[in-house]
Amino acid sequence: MSSTKSEVSASGSVVSDPQHSQKLLKALRSFCQEQSFQDAVLVLDGEQIPVQKNILAAASPYIRTKLNYNPPKEDGSMYTIELQGISVTIMKKIMEYIYCGEISLNEDTIQDMVQAADLLLLTDLKSLCCQFLESCIAAENCIGIRLFSLHYCLHHVHHVATEFLQTHFRDVAATEEFSELPVDRLCEILSMEKLNVGNEKHVLEAVVRWLSHDLEERRVHMKEVMASVWIQGLDQSYLREQMLGEPLMREVVREYCNAPLGDTPLQGEALLAAFKPRGYSECIVTVGGEMRGTRKLSAVARCMCPLYDPNRQLWIELEPMSIGRIGHGVLAAEGYLFVMGGMDETKTVLSSGEKYDPETNTWSPIPSMKQARQNFGVAELDGMIYVLGGENEDLELLTVEVFDPHLHTWTSQTSMTMVRKIGCYATMKKKIYAMGGGSYGKLYDSVECYDPKTQQWTAICPLKERSSCRNSLEVTWLHSAELAMVHKDL
Repeated sequence: MSSTKSEVSASGSVVSDPQHSQKLLKALRSFCQEQSFQDAVLVLDGEQIPVQKNILAAASPYIRTKLNYNPPKEDGSMYTIELQGISVTIMKKIMEYIYCGEISLNEDTIQDMVQAADLLLLTDLKSLCCQFLESCIAAENCIGIRLFSLHYCLHHVHHVATEFLQTHFRDVAATEEFSELPVDRLCEILSMEKLNVGNEKHVLEAVVRWLSHDLEERRVHMKEVMASVWIQGLDQSYLREQMLGEPLMREVVREYCNAPLGDTPLQGEALLAAFKPRGYSECIVTVGGEMRGTRKLSAVARCMCPLYDPNRQLWIELEPMSIGRIGHGVLAAEGYLFVMGGMDETKTVLSSGEKYDPETNTWSPIPSMKQARQNFGVAELDGMIYVLGGENEDLELLTVEVFDPHLHTWTSQTSMTMVRKIGCYATMKKKIYAMGGGSYGKLYDSVECYDPKTQQWTAICPLKERSSCRNSLEVTWLHSAELAMVHKDL
């Protein structure tokens, strides 16, 4: 006996069969397979497929519109629905999907399936096709999928394919799809600021490979393509080495890479532009702190990319903060650098904060914390910024706040179980860990863990010895200046 649900109302009990819709679809599918009760035919490529027009109309707004504007004849003749651009094989698969909600997709037919789903306005099927396309993205096909998704307005597929291309550019640049790119598509890709190349030499080498694929036809586009290469990002020693290499590379370097080979040192914005690699780069940034000689608070910000180019390991001056701070928190999240709290030169403990954008080299204010604090912990988890403990002018703090960079709001969270300042904070496996630190002149060996899902703190195994520190996964204390690793698409 089928299970039923019941609901007591003023007029009696309403009962329902949770399997009703499945049973009905199963019966309708059997009618389709047996070609029973068919009242229309689909005509595709000259072949006829018997169908039930009310089922097709319920599934496809496109079919429903055709029926509304061209109603069946009253003479009782079989209704005919003609479709262009859909093969019989694809349509039979779609009919199976309409009756059972399942469909078999493969890379050979996925484009035809997307085209058919788009024509018939089957949005749910189109969404399933998008999920399948995203799972198929690889270096060998991401350029083609990206172009196809743009044509059919598959916005999320286009986004995923673009991210894959940017992240795996070196692999994509070695594929047949890349070598066959028309010049306009090539320049569009090479102009992307988020290409994760690490070193611009990989872009130059990709350009030379593209040119050599059909040099006779492509030589005329050399200047246009080289305009998309970040010439200032090329190392002098590398370029001099290439001048001794293959003839085509020598020609490209000689004609279009003169600037890095010049003897005039770069200054100001030109130096910063040459210093920044494109793509996802790890940069060390120092922000604020105290001047060693004068003990005066500083608003200075500097950065260095130690892994990019050994010949350019120098500190670059960035736009300074609006005010000098010490004892503040600094954290990289969502592609920006966030600075909060601390103490200013008047010895006032601050609740204010500001955000640095590496793309524009500018600072902008963010909403103030609920409590002013200094010597506190900061941690990033799932794009949210947590501030923990610390102290203000009057007392040491247990409290925890979280900042949402998208909503620009601060929210209070469950307080820690112990007062901590100058502790160590880190995140791992969706949890925040608070370690050591101190309060009222005492050092702790305690460790506690916070789970944002349950909003609870749990004590775990203590440290081997009591300590205070400011070292964690993303923030450390160095010469009285805050330092963070910035993961940013420059």
